Amino acid sequence: GSHMKSSVVGSERKRGMQLEDLKQQLQQAEEALVAKQEVIDKLKEEAEQHKIVMETVPVLKAQADIYKADFQAERQAREKLAEKKELLQEQLEQLQ
Repeated sequence: GSHMKSSVVGSERKRGMQLEDLKQQLQQAEEALVAKQEVIDKLKEEAEQHKIVMETVPVLKAQADIYKADFQAERQAREKLAEKKELLQEQLEQLQ
C-alpha cells in the first residue's frame, strides 16, 4: 500500500507547486497593473498639460493626438492585464 501513498503525496506536491506558480503569476500581474496605472496617470497629466499649451499653439495638436493614442494603447494593455489577472485568480481558487 505504500506505493499508492507516495503517488498521492507526489500529486499533492505538484498541486502545491502549481499553486505557488499561480500565486507568483498573480503577483506579477498585480505589479504590472500598478505600473501600468502609473504610466496612464503620467500620460494623463502630460496630456492635460499639453491641452493647456495646445489651446494657445495649434501646432502641438498633432503631438497631443499622439499622446492620446499612446494613452489609449496603454489603457487597452492595462485592460488585457486585468483580464489575465482575473483568469489567474479563478485558476487559483479552483486549485485551492
